[in-house]
Amino acid sequence: MQLIMISFFIICNILFFAANVPLLFYINKFHALFHTANVYRIISINEKNSRLSVKDGLFCVLLQKVHKIRMRKQLFLLAFVLILQSSLKAQTTIVVENKTNQQRSELISISAEQLGVKPRTKLIVRDVFDIEQPTQWTYDGRLLMSVYVKPNDKATFKAQAGIPEAFERSWVSGRMYPERLEDIAFENDRIGFRLYGPALQKRGEKGFGHDVWVKRTTELVLDKLYRDDPRLNFHLDHGLALDCYGVGPSLGCGTPCMIKEGKIVYPWCYETYKILDKGPLRFTVQVNFPTVDGVTEHRILSLDKGSNFCEATVWFDGISKPIDIAAGLAIRPADPTTVVIGKDYVHYADPTVDPERHQFQIYSALLFPDTKVTIKQQENHVLGILKNYQSGQRFHYFFGAAWSEFDVRSQAEWQLRIGGFIKARQQPLKVTVQ
Repeated sequence: MQLIMISFFIICNILFFAANVPLLFYINKFHALFHTANVYRIISINEKNSRLSVKDGLFCVLLQKVHKIRMRKQLFLLAFVLILQSSLKAQTTIVVENKTNQQRSELISISAEQLGVKPRTKLIVRDVFDIEQPTQWTYDGRLLMSVYVKPNDKATFKAQAGIPEAFERSWVSGRMYPERLEDIAFENDRIGFRLYGPALQKRGEKGFGHDVWVKRTTELVLDKLYRDDPRLNFHLDHGLALDCYGVGPSLGCGTPCMIKEGKIVYPWCYETYKILDKGPLRFTVQVNFPTVDGVTEHRILSLDKGSNFCEATVWFDGISKPIDIAAGLAIRPADPTTVVIGKDYVHYADPTVDPERHQFQIYSALLFPDTKVTIKQQENHVLGILKNYQSGQRFHYFFGAAWSEFDVRSQAEWQLRIGGFIKARQQPLKVTVQ
C-alpha cells in the first residue's frame, strides 16, 4: 500500500505540477477516500449483526490511530517530494535567434543568472527533436552550448535540471606534456596549438612563439602523436596531423609582446600554468611567465569546438608607465608576398618550414574584432599594436590557423572564414531564456 501511495504522489506531481495545482489537495482527498473505504468495509462486515461489536469499535479506533501515523509519514514524504520539486524547476526554453543573413554554427554561452540556477548546476538540454545536446560549464560560470541556426531564423532548446548524458567524445583536448620538455599543447576538431615549456628554456633553446599543429582529421590526435613519436616524427605527414610550422626565435602565430624603443621584446617560455576548462566544448589554459625587470605577463587562451581561432586575453603586471604592446604573426623570408592587412585583421599564407618539399600552405591570422590596434609590418612580423597600454589592462584578440590540406583550401577561402568570424563577433546570436 505504501508503494501505491508513493506512486500516487509521483503521478499527481507530474499531472498537476504544470498547472500549478496544489498537490496536497489531491493527497488529502485520496486519504479521505482511503480511510472512509476502510471504515465502510468494517461496518459492512458487521451489518448482519445490526450493530458494531465492542471489538469492532476498538478496531475502528485503532484504524484511526494507524491512519494518523500513516498520514504523518506520508506528509513527511510529501515534504520531501516538494523539496525535490522546488530544486528541479520546470523546463526552461532557450531561444537562439540569428539576425544575420549567414548560416551560423558556433558556441553560445549563457550566464547562470540568466538561467536562474547556480553555476555548475547539472542540466539536460534537448533540441526540437528531443535529442540531448552536449553542454559545458566554464570556469567563469557560463553554460556553453553548440548551436546552428539558419539565416534570419530561430533555434529552440529545452533545459531542465538532471544528470546530463556522458557523451562518448570531446571536441577539444589539451594538457602539459612532461615527456616532451613540458610543452602545453591543445587542439579541437580543426587545428592545434603549442606553447613551449620551461624545460626547453633551461636547455637554452629559443622557442618564443605559439606553434601550430595542422590536422587532416576531426579526431583528437595530439596524445597519440606525442605517445607514438618520441623522436619527433610528427614533423612529417603520416596521415593524421603534423607540426611543420616554424617558430624558433619569432612570435610564431599570435604571440603577445612588449614594444620598447620601437623593438620587439620577445617573451620566454611560460613558468606556471593552470588548465581552467577541459571540454568537451572549450579548452582554456592560463599561463604565467617569469618576472623580468619587475614585469610579469599572463595569458588566458581558449579554443572552442569547430573554430580555427583561439581567443587570447593578455595582461602585464608591474609596468610603471604606459607602453606599447602587440600581438605578432611571423612572416617567412621565403615568401613575404601573401600578407593581407585589413582594418581589424591580418592574414598570411605561410609556406611552412620546408616549402620546396611540402608544397602546401598554412593559413595564419590575427583578428582584433573588439580592440583598436595599429597594424604594421616589422622585423619579419606583422604586428597588431595596442598603444599606451597600462599595467593590468586586458588586451583581447584572436589568433588562428588552417591547412590547405584540410578545411580551408585557399587563401581566398581563408579570407571568407575570417570575414564570417568577425561579422559573427560583431553581430552575436541573440539568446533568450523563457
